[in-house]
Amino acid sequence: MAGQSEGSLRPTRKVDFASRMRDDFRAVLKRSPVRARDEDARLAALLESRGFRLDDKRLKAAWAPWLIDPNTVRELTRSVRAISHLLEQVVELALNSVTFMEQIGISPNIEELVLNDAPGRLAIEFARYDFLPAPGGPRFLEFNVDSPAGAAFSSVLDNEFQQTESAREAGLHTLFPSAPTVDLYCDALLAAYAEHARATVEKPNVAIVDFAGVSTAPEQEMVAQCLRRRGYVADLVDPREFEFRKEDRGLYHNGTRYHLVCRRALVPELARRRVLVAQLIHAFRHGDVVVVNPVRSRIASNKGVLEILTSGAFDRFFTPAENQLKARLLPWTRKLVARRTDYLGRDVDLLEFVAANPEKLVLKPGGAYGGESVVLGPFVTRQQWQAALDETIRQQGVVQEYVPVARQSVPVLEGASYAEQEKYMILGAFAVRGEYAGCIGRVSDDPVVNVRRGGGVLPVLELGGRSKTGPIEAARPRRRRTTGQNR
Repeated sequence: MAGQSEGSLRPTRKVDFASRMRDDFRAVLKRSPVRARDEDARLAALLESRGFRLDDKRLKAAWAPWLIDPNTVRELTRSVRAISHLLEQVVELALNSVTFMEQIGISPNIEELVLNDAPGRLAIEFARYDFLPAPGGPRFLEFNVDSPAGAAFSSVLDNEFQQTESAREAGLHTLFPSAPTVDLYCDALLAAYAEHARATVEKPNVAIVDFAGVSTAPEQEMVAQCLRRRGYVADLVDPREFEFRKEDRGLYHNGTRYHLVCRRALVPELARRRVLVAQLIHAFRHGDVVVVNPVRSRIASNKGVLEILTSGAFDRFFTPAENQLKARLLPWTRKLVARRTDYLGRDVDLLEFVAANPEKLVLKPGGAYGGESVVLGPFVTRQQWQAALDETIRQQGVVQEYVPVARQSVPVLEGASYAEQEKYMILGAFAVRGEYAGCIGRVSDDPVVNVRRGGGVLPVLELGGRSKTGPIEAARPRRRRTTGQNR
């Protein structure tokens, strides 16, 4: 993306400028590798002091900023808006059709939860769509719409990286941090509450709900602190500790009534512990409480959604323009069951085709996350592929068209010398209320790029500005476009 526009193979002035800035930053590191190493250590210590860890391990930040030119920002804005609209349609179809619910692969326990969810204008308030940059435009591989994390951490990383001497010397401090701010997150929460039919007070008390001990608690605390600075009551609450009072339809914890729930606990975890969280679930169904993201958002997280969006059998539910867009943005995906289906215009026996063509395909388990059990066909032996195929069928997973993994050269800051390593990279576009709100970047030695598999994160900066802290009234974040920013 920094080397060329995603929508065109012709370089532009802004794209060239982005490439030069990235080259300038590398030159700065080469001139002062010891300083860069010390800055890297200070940045890592700062992030750790803010509590950003995963599974008791320090999150690694790569000194390889990814720069997004204005053309790409516009392409991501259009793409994220379109995907958000498509996913809202799929959720609505599933809620009104047993066939769609079965096709997506929702378990009975989760189906009961989503069917009893209180309706609102949007099913998906916050989302992250993971994608790979490609010359023809982004290719979106996953939809994380249940409880996406990482936005606040990425925002801190982007801003703190820009304040380092090396970044300032290369002029990177004049660009715009990409990741959505905590203020935007809070704006969206409050906007969702204000427009909901269950809103009963002008200034709601907010419960940020997840199970105690989760690694994302520091990020959740940042949201709570932001709300408190604005004068709201905001607390992190374990979903097992609520009390629902029928007499006033209120949700309580330690005597405080909460009107707005920011749900960070994953829906499968709530379903698995439904007896322990019964008071909260009862409030979702019958109480005067607004939930963001609502439980029904889980429908769009299931990998079966990608088959609906990439199979011609379901094209009749979408417009011709939407069908063209889906074909451009999304890789072919099918649930792994014995049957005949189409593969890019060819009729194939699915299981035979998958077994014979690992170099073209990726296997993904149905309900896992964090890159767990994902197998990229081009990177394994035939024996490994067959074993993974058998296991993915057992787990009711999916097979997806392989999209070549992007690569990023990452500086190695050790000792007094400068070196670079090539790593695999994936980007995630955040959607806030259906609109593009910035990116997160991840790199890894493993082609299945995920921080849970030893990957790291990298700063993402934009050459054009978008307002991320203005009020969100009913629909989308307002944004302004500028050419730069001086700090």
